[in-house]
Amino acid sequence: MSGLKTASLRKFAVNFDRGRTILVAALIITSLVITGAVWSSKNVTVVADGKKTTIYTVHDNPQDILHQIGVYLASKDEYRMSTANVTEGTIITVYRAVPVEVIYKDRTRIVITGKPTAGEVAASLGYGPGRGRTEPAETTPVKPMMKIRLISLTESMVTRKVPIPPPVVRQPDGTLERGLEEVLDEGEEGLKEATVKLHFEDGAQTATTTVTEKMLVEPKPQILRVGTRETVQTSRGTMRFRKAYLMEATAYLPTDGSGEGITASGLAARHGIVAVDPSVIPLGTRVYVPGYGLALAADTGGAIIGHRIDLCIEDYDAAWAFGRQMVKVYVLAD
Repeated sequence: MSGLKTASLRKFAVNFDRGRTILVAALIITSLVITGAVWSSKNVTVVADGKKTTIYTVHDNPQDILHQIGVYLASKDEYRMSTANVTEGTIITVYRAVPVEVIYKDRTRIVITGKPTAGEVAASLGYGPGRGRTEPAETTPVKPMMKIRLISLTESMVTRKVPIPPPVVRQPDGTLERGLEEVLDEGEEGLKEATVKLHFEDGAQTATTTVTEKMLVEPKPQILRVGTRETVQTSRGTMRFRKAYLMEATAYLPTDGSGEGITASGLAARHGIVAVDPSVIPLGTRVYVPGYGLALAADTGGAIIGHRIDLCIEDYDAAWAFGRQMVKVYVLAD
């Protein structure tokens, strides 16, 4: 009897140890599953339909995460993630499909799209980067019924012969009045061969870019004599002037114009009053005209435009004899 009892005890001990081993293994597996689930959980934010929802999820598939909070996508709805894969802190933004008006040249069509930007809408229509641009800009967010214009961009290369203006060399000259210039040598144009890239938008040229240039003929400089003298001899002695002009001069009588002999500045017309273009010589400016004398710019005239001056001469015969001639006009310093 004692032998049977001992054998039974041994068998019970073996079964007990086996059961305990299985239990421990089950507990370990359960622990690993729970721990793994905890480690795979992450906070994810979903922005959809005007709402922002942050959830704790174990899913790695974006659509499973959307379903978790009851957000479902229609056939043309789309979403974008802030990270390449779902991870802690990922933001999933849902874009509901809306109608937009797409314009290309003279054709317009309505497109239902879930693309978030004008550039992505263009790309979805086969109009990606390198083929053109959009108006508004590619990064503009899509809104219902917004107008997106597709503008094709093309280029072509041409080779041209391009004239080169002669460079200008200015030589100061103290014998010439300040403000006046004289050409000593006209110079000559040069010539270069340029390879140019032409840029077109919808077939219309909008810009050019020079790619290469080759000089064919060097230009010859134009030589100018530039006046630096600032004084002039008048009947009242040497006077300083600010600038000198070469002008076409005519003469008028005090009774010309209004008939009352009143100038544009309100002064009576008389010798020493001249009419000018105020955009060249402001009214009220003192001037000196050789052969005429000191004068005041106080009148205007319909024909006195640009570098023209009308001198008031009180004698009819003298005014007629003056006619039309070129004169130097010195704008006197204050």
